[in-house]
Amino acid sequence: MGVLSRITGAFRRTPAPTVDEVAKSREAPTAAQVRRTGYEYGIPLSNISSSAQVAATSERQQILTQLHQAYLTCIWVSSPIDLIARTVTAGGLQIVSNEDIPEGELPPDRPEMTRLKRLLRFTNPHEDIVQLLRNVATDLELFGDAYLELVRLLGEPVAIYTLDATTMTVLSDQHGEVTGYRQDVDGVRSAEFVPEDVIHISLDAPRGGLYGVSPAAKALLPVTAWLFWEATLKECGRRGDPPRLHVDLAHYQDSDVQRWREQYTVHNLGPKAVGTPVITTAGGGVQVLDPRKVTDYLDATRQLRDEIISCFGTPPSKLGIIESGNLGGGTGEQQDKTFRVNTIIPIANLLLEKLNYHLLQEGFGISDFHLEFAEIDYRDSKVVEEIRDIRLRNGSYTLNRYRDEIGEPPVPGGDDAILVDRQNLVLWADMASMSSAQVAKAAAPGVAAGVQVPGVEIQPEPAQPADTGAAAGSDAPGATTDPEDKPGLAKDAAQGAAPRESLAEADDRPVADRVRDQLLQNYPPAVLDWVSQASWSGPQRVSLDEVDFSHEDEWAASQEPKRVKHFVKQIRKRGKTKPVVLIKTPGNPKMVIIDGHHRSLAYRKRGKPIYAWIGTVAADHGQWDQIHSSQFHRSESEQEAWDDHYRRHLDEALARLPV
Repeated sequence: MGVLSRITGAFRRTPAPTVDEVAKSREAPTAAQVRRTGYEYGIPLSNISSSAQVAATSERQQILTQLHQAYLTCIWVSSPIDLIARTVTAGGLQIVSNEDIPEGELPPDRPEMTRLKRLLRFTNPHEDIVQLLRNVATDLELFGDAYLELVRLLGEPVAIYTLDATTMTVLSDQHGEVTGYRQDVDGVRSAEFVPEDVIHISLDAPRGGLYGVSPAAKALLPVTAWLFWEATLKECGRRGDPPRLHVDLAHYQDSDVQRWREQYTVHNLGPKAVGTPVITTAGGGVQVLDPRKVTDYLDATRQLRDEIISCFGTPPSKLGIIESGNLGGGTGEQQDKTFRVNTIIPIANLLLEKLNYHLLQEGFGISDFHLEFAEIDYRDSKVVEEIRDIRLRNGSYTLNRYRDEIGEPPVPGGDDAILVDRQNLVLWADMASMSSAQVAKAAAPGVAAGVQVPGVEIQPEPAQPADTGAAAGSDAPGATTDPEDKPGLAKDAAQGAAPRESLAEADDRPVADRVRDQLLQNYPPAVLDWVSQASWSGPQRVSLDEVDFSHEDEWAASQEPKRVKHFVKQIRKRGKTKPVVLIKTPGNPKMVIIDGHHRSLAYRKRGKPIYAWIGTVAADHGQWDQIHSSQFHRSESEQEAWDDHYRRHLDEALARLPV
């Protein structure tokens, strides 16, 4: 019990923090509160005076001077750097609220906001903010560091200037805590700055340190090699690209050899001497040691070029380099997206982080707004329009939203989303009805065959007397009693009744209605008005001589022998197919095939009469002539599946009929 009381007393002796202490703990820590214990890389351990640090950075300044010379002489250093700097600042700098502001409302016009906007409009007498930031991006990519000088008035920034990175030195203690900056221009002029008056931006560096490592510094070796090869090409061009020769002047005196050298230099070197022969006297021999190697030199410079631009993370196409084949390079949009994600956005975020802290937060005390670069739509206009078209067709966009993006006024009905597929256009609001219609269309063959399809009601088929089917199958004009065409004939005859031809013969509805139902499986109702106006009979067997085959070369069925063969097998196995639709016209002694060209060719190939509906019309031409232009086209496998489905349930229905 005593131990517990002591523990409780220990907890009670710790006072709860006050409101002021909590608020103070949430404030940003001061520099004194975040001092480090470890040491920074690259700082002298003994003497850390400002003069010693300036002397220690002399070697680094020589390297920076070399990088500046590389920028001026190597286009594959300057081109990527200029491209990155222009792309980062292309959209301009803008002030954005941290909270969403309703459209049409302006941000609050506070005094500090007004002074910030004035600073961004007038940065210094000879640079605007975009030029200044472009110079900063250039210094970062070339030197790895960039410096901005803040000129203050009454504690607030009123101007921003760039500082030459090659003349700047960062002053710090052994732990890397920055104590100031020093600029030495020519050994005579110098300036010192307190940390608050300089914005120091640096790139990443291995092992840390006070300075960054630039892509140009990483590419210094291939840049140097490229300069040597370019100098070699320059010298080859100046000398006319002469071949290397071995000249035998063994019997010449030294004075004669010297004179020959001078003559060779005058007459055989230089662009004007290209093609001039080498002339010797007294039996002097000339031998070519190696041919011209300009092509090899150019290949070497191209290889070095690719190494240099890879250090900057710039796609070749952005620099005007034509890529043959573009193997492994991705599409243009992929390259652009990679360029922005890996190169542009990191540099932009680095700049914005420094500006937001030093200008908005520390300079003007603004915490509810931030600076950012405006985005530029870099995509090709055709790509943008194709994306909009896809969104409009799949219902993601409405027409009025599409028109609003391109600056056009809305139109009536344009706020309704639609779906456009290959053949149809339907409102998304009517999608339920469209779905029901598609289900009904797909179930039509099964319903016609007497199959119970979920969601589709059909009436039971009425039973017919046995002699009715026999009359329909044997007494009709053109009928045949070939045993091969009537499976089960012997068995049915033994029972005293003839078999029915099909389920269609067992239907007691008007023939015109049955024909129309069959055609509805493949044709829209709008092209079948003529069916009810014709006089129909069947289905029955029709002799091949009575059917018009005169235009079969123009039939699509004549070009599809595989499909015809399918029906040949069906006739061989079952004796018939779904009834063909024939019509009689006044001007043609033979019947014309309206539907079932494949089946008709199959019957002829088997030498069997055609099982068909026969319709009589009063004119030689009519709506039936154009019916095939509206036919539902299915793939061969899909059609075969429907035929098998129809045939299977047809046999099941026939088996259920009384004999």
